[in-house]
Amino acid sequence: MPFASPDALDASYDVCVVGSGPAGLACALRCVERGLRTLMIEAGGARATPGQPDVLAADIGDPTSHDPTNITSAAALGGTSHWWGGRSVPFDPIDFAQWPIGYEDMLPWYEQAGAFFGARGVHEAQAPSAFGRLRDFDATRDETWCPQINMAKRWRAALTRTQGPVVIANARVTGLDIEDQRVRGIRVHFRNDEKRVTARHVVLACGGLGSLRLLLLAQREHPALFGGADGPLGRGYMGHLTGVIANLAPENPRDADALAFRALSDGVDARRRITARREMLDRENLPNIAFWIDNASNENPAHGSSVASAKYIAARLARIAASLGRNNDGAPLKPHFDNIARAPISATAGLGRAIYLLIMAQLTGTLPRSRRFTPAGDGAWLMRYHSEQKPHAANRVRLSDDAVDSLGLSKLWIDFSFSAEDCEHVVRAHELLDADLRASGAGRLDWLGDRDACLLMVREFARDGYHQLGGAAMSASPKDGVVNADCRAHDVENLWVASSCTFPSGGQANPTLTIVALALRLAERLAKA
Repeated sequence: MPFASPDALDASYDVCVVGSGPAGLACALRCVERGLRTLMIEAGGARATPGQPDVLAADIGDPTSHDPTNITSAAALGGTSHWWGGRSVPFDPIDFAQWPIGYEDMLPWYEQAGAFFGARGVHEAQAPSAFGRLRDFDATRDETWCPQINMAKRWRAALTRTQGPVVIANARVTGLDIEDQRVRGIRVHFRNDEKRVTARHVVLACGGLGSLRLLLLAQREHPALFGGADGPLGRGYMGHLTGVIANLAPENPRDADALAFRALSDGVDARRRITARREMLDRENLPNIAFWIDNASNENPAHGSSVASAKYIAARLARIAASLGRNNDGAPLKPHFDNIARAPISATAGLGRAIYLLIMAQLTGTLPRSRRFTPAGDGAWLMRYHSEQKPHAANRVRLSDDAVDSLGLSKLWIDFSFSAEDCEHVVRAHELLDADLRASGAGRLDWLGDRDACLLMVREFARDGYHQLGGAAMSASPKDGVVNADCRAHDVENLWVASSCTFPSGGQANPTLTIVALALRLAERLAKA
């Protein structure tokens, strides 16, 4: 798309949005709708390029727990939506227990955020058969998936029209000029030159860590901001635990189809999540958690699927033809041929459909999803978990004392890990789900090892960096957080943050829908400011 000329940085604006990911796009487009002259500054260009450590330069204390920042974020118009999964999931009512706003307040914004993505906000459907009898868990809540994951493509027409936001690409915000509790200017590095942009309101929408970095840089220049060095800024950084330690074996195998993807309308797919009820979480003092079934690996013939075995053999032959060896390429093929022999017609049809879906994905940029999942064994399907991590004081993001990037800006230093208690909570939730499934007659969990082995697996899977939560928490009081209930900085009256770093808790859900809901809500506040 055509970007604005450099002269655009010399103008004055009602709103300057820093970052053009889903939150930045949603906020900027809504501000324009409300008649606000809006500038959006993006550090990248039109396309996302992996491996740009200088845009979000950081050193990580424990690299086994947090992925490198140059692969967890994308600098480009559309931000990380260039390669996210397109999953739209709302938080649950319990997730707002520590927030200064409630679930009911968020409901209309969730619906608008779902529409922004082309998916849904809150979506529920009747639980399949015996799953409706679960007492401690619930199988009515869906996650929905938008058909176009790249928000820059989805909103291209709105971005390119004359009345749209002014967009400056390949420009990095390096700092904020703050005086008398107001941002008086935004310092921008553009084409080897330093510019100063002025706007009545400034919105940081450059991801969890990107927004934290600019806030920390501002605090370094003004040490009393955000509670000072011993205040809340940078503290309580969180992620999610995810992985697999058990398979789900439903009593009625047909229930697996009800737990797989299903089409809604307008290209939107839904998949059911099994979530924990608030009463159980309170009773057990557990963080929130969700479960869903997924495709098992085609390489393991224990799935018993003729289609999965046909896909595996085809992929293996392709690797041999391309001379791409793998460690397990010597695995015996006979179990896979046995699977195919039991249903050769299904295997042929399934392989043909897989090739068709791959071709369509390459042509359209969208990926059709399977309506049936490959089992992980006889009557059992792989079950993934996605668990909240409670805030820990030891998990902190700060500025490095000596390491800098190519512009001389301090890198981030990330102290982050998962505790033994975090891992124990995941195993305990599985035990409770297994008991509930058996008591209701819905099925059971087939564990992938004994309790100690499963606890070790949770520990080995415990790694994040993609869901950058907390560090500039929303709070009613400045001593407890960095922004208020409207996402405005407590002590800078025209500085706003549209980012997951404002989350006081992480919940069980992927954060993107909530980020965009808050960004739309923030934009409406700006229109009235």
